[in-house]
Amino acid sequence: MIKNKKALVIGLVLLFSFILCYVGMMSPNFGNGRNGLNYADDMFNSFSKGSSNFIKESTKVAQSQNGINVNLTIKASSAAEAVKWGKLYSSAGAIVNVKGSSLTINGDLGKILNSVVIDSDSMYNNNGKAVEKRYGYAAREATNDWNNSLKKIDSALKSKSMFKEEAALTKVVQKALEPGYNYYGVEVKKVSENKVSLALLLLFYLLYTVWYGFGLFYFFEGLGISASKSHKKAEAN
Repeated sequence: MIKNKKALVIGLVLLFSFILCYVGMMSPNFGNGRNGLNYADDMFNSFSKGSSNFIKESTKVAQSQNGINVNLTIKASSAAEAVKWGKLYSSAGAIVNVKGSSLTINGDLGKILNSVVIDSDSMYNNNGKAVEKRYGYAAREATNDWNNSLKKIDSALKSKSMFKEEAALTKVVQKALEPGYNYYGVEVKKVSENKVSLALLLLFYLLYTVWYGFGLFYFFEGLGISASKSHKKAEAN
């Protein structure tokens, strides 16, 4: 039952216009087939990428492990995967022996981690072709192989009580490999150079949220539905 016609009309107008805006925002008209949400995600990813470059720090961590030899056996999920892992570590100067899905790696940990950093730097700078040229297959796949194989090496180092070496490996993975993989293909944008775009995007997000909230408020107000407690009638003495 309608209690306040004016409030109901305002609510319906706000909600209807909100829906129209939502439909427009979800349409693929924001470049490269993206909708509004994709566009906003890409923009914020571009901003965050600019503050996620730890290559220099990771290079120092890798160099701190120069001269430390590791001789480990790890197991891949398949023989084919083991062969691909072998290409990574052989390229890093390690002696690799592949038997089925298992591979034994004998090499300098510093050189191995430095190869990880070099590949991560290439990925971070969207130069996947350099990685493909080094190993002969897709850059994302090679980077993922680094990640999966290093998890196995991490466990092997712990089992040998090589905790300092394991800590160095973890830093390189977190500071170089993961950002390189996650931000591959993302364009770097500085907040200082895009203040207006960022401000407008945040302002729209704020207004869009308030828009929906007021639409519901006036709609229910018009129907006489309120969240406030009803006043009790005073009883006659």
